[in-house]
Amino acid sequence: MSIQRKKVILNEIAFWKQNKLLPEHYCDFLTALYAQGEGEGTKGTNEGILAKEAKKSKLKVISTTSIISLITLALLGSLVFITTAIIIPIILSGIAILVFTYISIKKFSQSSILSPLLLVFSALLLLGITFKIWEAFFITEPTTLVIMIAVNCILWLFSGLRLKLIYFTISGIVGLLLIFIYISITFFT
Repeated sequence: MSIQRKKVILNEIAFWKQNKLLPEHYCDFLTALYAQGEGEGTKGTNEGILAKEAKKSKLKVISTTSIISLITLALLGSLVFITTAIIIPIILSGIAILVFTYISIKKFSQSSILSPLLLVFSALLLLGITFKIWEAFFITEPTTLVIMIAVNCILWLFSGLRLKLIYFTISGIVGLLLIFIYISITFFT
């Protein structure tokens, strides 16, 4: 149960107790139940319990974000520095993209900071995979790199519009504009 929802329920129970809408021992029982056994039913105690839960939730988000950041950095590092077994970092990064996207879709309705962050990490890993594939198979063809980056930008633009994420929309538009400028300078001069 979310912290905000618990706070509303505990405030409602305190209101019932204060206005004698329910017997006092019922209110104490409900307060103990929703406060998970911590507290005596006073508003100050409930606020303290909710503050502890908010702090735990914040620490959980920070630790999860740190772990996912380290995984992303390790995968990006492997894409850059591994030159012999190139398919392994590509596969691992692809799996990470799928897992990050799946988790983000499942958590997106909860309006957590974790969901957009996972989408950003997925986009970075996809861009890293794009560069690795170009470097491994198409390094003599710069046009292929431009096309691959344009596909990434179109994907960012589509994702930004679909999910209403302004930073993806802006990244897609800026990337496509830079590609257009590059193409116009390279081919028309």
